[in-house]
Amino acid sequence: MTLPKLVKDYLSKLKELRALEKDPFRIKKFEKDSYTLHIVEKFSNLSAGEETDYEVKVAGRILSKRKHGGVIFADLRDEKGRIQLVFRKDYTSDFKLMRLVDRGDIVGVEGVVIKTKKGELSVLVKKWIVLSKALRPLPDKWHGLEDVETRYRQRYVDFIMNEDSRRTFYTINKVMHLIRSYLNENDFVEVYTPILQPVYGGAFARPFETYHHYLEEKMYLRIAPELYLKKLLVGGFERVYEFAPCFRNEDVDSLHNPEFVQLEFYWAYIELTQLMDFLEEMFRYVVKNSVGDLRVEYQGKTIDFSKPWKRMRMVDAIKEFGGVDVEEMDDEELKSHAKELGIEEERRGDIIEKLFDHYVKGNIVDPVFITHFPLDISPLAKKIDGYADRMELYIAGMEVANGFSELNNPIEQYKRFKEEEELRKKSEKKELETMPMDKDYVRALEYGMPPASGVGIGLGRLFMILCNKPTLREVIAFPTLAKEEEIEVIPDIYPEVLEWYE
Repeated sequence: MTLPKLVKDYLSKLKELRALEKDPFRIKKFEKDSYTLHIVEKFSNLSAGEETDYEVKVAGRILSKRKHGGVIFADLRDEKGRIQLVFRKDYTSDFKLMRLVDRGDIVGVEGVVIKTKKGELSVLVKKWIVLSKALRPLPDKWHGLEDVETRYRQRYVDFIMNEDSRRTFYTINKVMHLIRSYLNENDFVEVYTPILQPVYGGAFARPFETYHHYLEEKMYLRIAPELYLKKLLVGGFERVYEFAPCFRNEDVDSLHNPEFVQLEFYWAYIELTQLMDFLEEMFRYVVKNSVGDLRVEYQGKTIDFSKPWKRMRMVDAIKEFGGVDVEEMDDEELKSHAKELGIEEERRGDIIEKLFDHYVKGNIVDPVFITHFPLDISPLAKKIDGYADRMELYIAGMEVANGFSELNNPIEQYKRFKEEEELRKKSEKKELETMPMDKDYVRALEYGMPPASGVGIGLGRLFMILCNKPTLREVIAFPTLAKEEEIEVIPDIYPEVLEWYE
């Protein structure tokens, strides 16, 4: 059947329900007292054909309906699982009106728990009500929603049809709770910092611009919460964290989405090695308690979170995996080698980082801390041995976390910001990503910020690993997509519905 024909049938049933004063869209609530999962857990040991007098009220979506003589069977799914409903002509009220119920409708039922003669745990329905009428048919029950573009664009249908998609977000929810619990138990304070900022900063990224009409000034959606969180350290907080929605006006691909959530936390009076120790233990706690094991299968590879995590300087990793000793190369030699690989960057640090991406990233499976980053691409980090006291955590070839020993010298910070400004001015790349001067942040440092270390964690990539998903879009409920050219809804297809529906 074509979509318009099915829609017309659904609309006619809605019209009849309204005529019988059973309009589902006028129902405000249903007093459910049970979930399907709990019924299954409690009564799974019933014998075939056994009936109880245990009354339940359940609600959910009808996924299938089939009639056998004077009995109608239906599968109902709620948030926690599925159960069979049995509508019996000699027992169920308004039995004849079941002809107005379609696959996709949301119903509430009252009945008793039984197990059919075929051994199917069920609810024998005494009373029922339609709570919402589907006007658009669900995809085929056997093949579900398979088209990737449609899955992401109509995610609500994907969640209806694909149990794995829903399960992913329950895992994500669990991971978020575990992280929050771990940080809270270690005396961190959860905070919220501005999303609208007059000066963006804390990362190398192109921002989204907006305009505040009342203040009459340009503002930016934050690319990171970092500078505001460190202002809290200045203010006397010693351990702070934020689950921060961030926005970067950049490409959309398997590892990037313009809107994402990252976790950032900052800890006063500790150095970077201590932060790495803490991060390693926190990850083990979260992984073990979310997936049940410290060995995780990800896209055909086994990631072992249990053994001590390796720590390597970035230049040593390039030398080990690429056979290139960048410390022995001057700028011209480095640029020449990079150009042979198709890498064209202006800053020495950017070139070294791109060489790391080329030679090393794909070889990393188990968690590895890459340390000692080029100073010129780390304007917010302290110096150590001629490098930035900075680390990035890589797992399965992906950068998952970025942290450093925080630069708390206002004079040095001002100098770094000025260098970024000058680089932007003289750069041949008009859109070179640099950090703008933030004088309020420098002013905050002038009041004194304690030595501290902090980290930002790409939660989406962590979710990908723990849920075994190949792309970030699978772990974002509604990923960013281009606007649809045209969306046709029911009143477009059948405008006459507006005439009879108040």
